[in-house]
Formats: sequence, C-alpha cells, structure tokens
Amino acid sequence: MQYKVLFVGLGSIGQKHLKNLSSLVDVKADALRTKNEPFENVENIYTCYESIPDDYDIIFITNPTTLHYEAISKLKNKAKNMFIEKPIFEKLYDSEFSSGVNYVACPLRHNSAIKELKNFVENNKVYSFRAICSSYLPEWRKTGDYRNCYSAKAEMGGGVELDLIHEIDYLKWIFGRFDKISKISGKKSDLEINSNDVAVYIFENKNVIGSLHLDYFGRETIRQIEVFAQNETKVFDLTKNKDDMYIEEMKYFLNLIETENKSGYNTPQEALESLEAALS
Repeated sequence: MQYKVLFVGLGSIGQKHLKNLSSLVDVKADALRTKNEPFENVENIYTCYESIPDDYDIIFITNPTTLHYEAISKLKNKAKNMFIEKPIFEKLYDSEFSSGVNYVACPLRHNSAIKELKNFVENNKVYSFRAICSSYLPEWRKTGDYRNCYSAKAEMGGGVELDLIHEIDYLKWIFGRFDKISKISGKKSDLEINSNDVAVYIFENKNVIGSLHLDYFGRETIRQIEVFAQNETKVFDLTKNKDDMYIEEMKYFLNLIETENKSGYNTPQEALESLEAALS
C-alpha cells in the first residue's frame, strides 16, 4: 500500500518524520511550504491552503507551534488521519479534528528508559519522583544561530514549558492526571533569547507528589527521573535510550491507522491536558 501524505512544514523534525515514514512504507509525499522550491523526496510543493487536494491518507503538522491551530482548522477535512508535532498548540484552543486518528507526538513513551519506568511504577508502591530535563540551548539547537530558532522566541511558541512538554506528557502518562500543579518560571540566564529558560513544577495527585525541573542553560545534558518507592529508590536515565524512539513511534502510529485498536494513544484531548498543565 502506498500512503499519500502531506507535510505542513519541512524543518528538521518534519524531515526526520518523512525519512522514518519512507523507511517503513511506500510514500507519495507533498508539502505545504512558504517557498515553491524543489525538495528531495517530495513530489508537489504547495504555498497556500486553497490549492491542497483533499484525499490524503495522513497530514503531518510539523510547522511552528503558533501555526498549528490554523493548519489543523484548514486541513482537518483533507486527510483521513493527522500526526501533530508537539506541543499541539501554544495556548488552549477549542479545535475540531478529523474523524480518523489524530495523534500528537509523544516519542518519549517509546524511550526504553520510560518503558522500564512505567513497568517499575506499575509493580511498586511509589511515593514521589524528581524529574529533570536540562541542556544548553546553543549546543542543542546546532543548526544555525540558536538566537533565531523557535525555542528562543516566545512569540513562536518557544520556552521550556512548551518546548519540553514531553516531560509533562510522560509524567502524566505514568503517574496519572495531577490534581494540583504549581509552577515557577522565568528567564534567568544570559542566553540571548526572550523565552523562559527555566521552569520548576510541583505535581500532586492521590498517589504521588513530584517535581520537574526544566532549563535551557545546563552545561551538562541531564534527562532523568528519580523514583522514590516503598522498597527502593531508582534512577531512570532517558539519555541512555536503547531504541530509535522516533522509528518506534512511527511504527506505533502506522499500527494505529491500520488496525481497529485505537486505545492508549496521545489524542488531542490528552495533549490539551498536558498543555494546560504546562501553562498552569
């Protein structure tokens, strides 16, 4: 079977998804871009919504976060399914989606350390957790000047709360929805950006209390979670992932649209709950 797909935006993450998708299935790919210039492995380039056909199997929303709402609103009837890059929006919108699978990216759920964490939590009495995602933005965003990337610009949906929303997604997925959320955030470093470069959250539900630290200025990359359980304290290091989580995620997404089993995936409603928590 050949999949007819449209990519809305073809930056680094869009290119990654196109490459991974093409490695798994036969693909006929088009793209919506600001410039009508040839692009490798893309057949048709469109520069406006009105010219886009309405018979796609999948539309990938991989443009800047602040443009997601417009793209989804104008394209929801042009495809059977959507793959939406995180975060779903930069603020809480009331949006409609197509009747097929609408999947919001959550690759960390396919990280081997997160899989081990989920298994541990399901088989142990956990009281608390302490999670962190810390890295140095100029080294993380190596393509071009970090000051020009979307992470650096609040008006484009940048800032640690939205940029690192994967952490909130996996915490909510593993520990359940949080009843109480507190956050302190701001711009504290000398990085030349106008977005928040640090945020600290405290979460609570009936089972656990936990904390999450996010920043753009840590000179040593740290992405891990300590879990304090009844009988042991265990550390899970997400940087030591054993799988290509983006390939695993694409396999998972294709399985969703090819089978009747639609349970367990990150729906727009779940993604909006994570966004609400991030913006709290």
